[in-house]
Amino acid sequence: MAHIEREIKIKVISPSLDELEKILRSKYTFVEEERQRDIYYNSPIRDFRTTDEALRLREDNGKYYITYKGPKISSMSKSRLEIEVEIADLDPMAQILEKLGFVKVLTVEKIRKKFKYKNFTILLDYVKNLGNFIEIEAIDTEEKNLLDFIDNFLKENNIVGEKTLKSYLELLIERLDKKTNNSNID
Repeated sequence: MAHIEREIKIKVISPSLDELEKILRSKYTFVEEERQRDIYYNSPIRDFRTTDEALRLREDNGKYYITYKGPKISSMSKSRLEIEVEIADLDPMAQILEKLGFVKVLTVEKIRKKFKYKNFTILLDYVKNLGNFIEIEAIDTEEKNLLDFIDNFLKENNIVGEKTLKSYLELLIERLDKKTNNSNID
C-alpha cells in the first residue's frame, strides 16, 4: 500500500526510555512491542544514498516486508512516499534482490514499543549501536499537525532531546564513517 508517511525522530537525552514508557502507558494506548531487523539494499542502477531513496527487507515479530521509500519531500519533517508489501519469507526475496544486482548495505536492529494517540503513532526505539529514540509518525496527515503535536508532546512529557530528519540507516552510516575517519588519524 502506498501512502505519505511523515515522521520526526528525537534522540532522547532525558528521561530514560523506561521512564518514558511508564508516562506513555498512563496517557496513550499501548499497541505492542516489536523486534525489528531491517536489511537495506542499494540499487545497481542508481545510488540510493544520492537519490535519497531506500529499499529494505524487514523482519518484524515473525512477519516479513519489502519496503520502498521515496525521496524526502519536506525539510520540516521526514515526509516521503512509502510502499510496503508483506512477503512470506525474507531469504527468497533477498536472493531475488541479490540476483538482480542489489547490494546489501547495512542491517538496523531495534526494539520498538508502539503507542497510539488519535492518528499519531509514538514509537520508543532502542536502536542497536545508536541508542534511544522517540519516533512520532502520522500517515497522510498535514505536516503542520504533526509538527504541532510533536512540540506539545515534548513539552507535556518534559522530554529533552535532539530532533533529526535522518533515518536510522543514515545515522548508522554517519557513525561508521566517523569511526573509519578517526581510525585513519595518526
